[in-house]
Amino acid sequence: MKIIFLSIQVVIVFFFQACATKEVVEERTIMFPQYPEKPKILYLTTYRGGAKDSEVSALDTFLGEAKSEKKVSNIIKPYGVGLQDGKVFVADTGSDAVFVIDEKSRELKFIGNGAVGRLASPVGIAFDKDKNIYVSDSRERRINRYNINGQLNFTLGDRMEFTSPTGIAIDKKQHRLYVVDTKAHKFKAYDIASKKLLYSVGKRGVEDAEFNYPTNVAVDQRNGNIVIVDTQNFRVQIFDKDGKFIRKFGNVGNKPGTFARPKGVGIDSDGNIYVADSAFNNVQIFNENGTALLMFFGGGGYGPTQFRLITGIYIDENDKMIIADGFSGRVQTFQYISDKWIKNNPQKYNEITAPPETKADNKIEKK
Repeated sequence: MKIIFLSIQVVIVFFFQACATKEVVEERTIMFPQYPEKPKILYLTTYRGGAKDSEVSALDTFLGEAKSEKKVSNIIKPYGVGLQDGKVFVADTGSDAVFVIDEKSRELKFIGNGAVGRLASPVGIAFDKDKNIYVSDSRERRINRYNINGQLNFTLGDRMEFTSPTGIAIDKKQHRLYVVDTKAHKFKAYDIASKKLLYSVGKRGVEDAEFNYPTNVAVDQRNGNIVIVDTQNFRVQIFDKDGKFIRKFGNVGNKPGTFARPKGVGIDSDGNIYVADSAFNNVQIFNENGTALLMFFGGGGYGPTQFRLITGIYIDENDKMIIADGFSGRVQTFQYISDKWIKNNPQKYNEITAPPETKADNKIEKK
């Protein structure tokens, strides 16, 4: 017993020392592809919750306090993500709530953890033109809508309507909500104002407009096309705004342009399609037709631009991107460097594209 007690003491001392140790890290610009090629993706930052990464220590986890009411300030198991008005939204299936993190202050709030509109298993996130926040709840089999203050003002569906609602997306021009029902192997389109079901597409199968456990959806806001990740058919299917099949791309494999476990999907302002693969732990970028792989970024690991069980992805109207790193309990943000972004940010673009030898090393000290 003395030996066991001594071992525990040693472990606790180690944890305290680790928390108190100062770590010197290098701030550097990470982009893809790397210099001297023209960059297209710029890494921005990482969020683990409202507190700084070091504020919920390993000791909290060791003592079993990381998920207590007092300590739940760090993301546990993120899936759906979103960006709106300078805030990061994270559907955390580990804490059964949506994290809302202010990008500047890092102030943390929650949606779906109150008495009204409580979430049981939040998965997908979407926003309408009025800035309402939609969250799919796969366990309760419904979609909840909250206003900008986090108050519930809308519900859609029940156990008769959905089997397992997961990915959701909104066409802001058509004011339509698209819901992927994973276990029913289909997606549904709704008019938001009336909550009326407009159409339903899919059944289990391998033919066009059939699915095998689809997971996520994105809308091309330019033309209203709907992009569905058909996860266990290892492909992506594209439909027009009325649910008519247009095309598909992808197949199972272990080389660029193929999929192993595709999950998240997003579309930038140029129509390029981003597919996150939780087996490859990377994001592959295809042209708007899916006929060409333009590039990919990411890989397995715990550092910046690395992932462990990558899941959801979201790209806002300014081509800012957020990606959920499911196993690592964090989300990372990136910027797609479009021609529009370069025009609006010429100084920043010149800074990040300057030759490496002209950039001074920038080291900061973290406690």
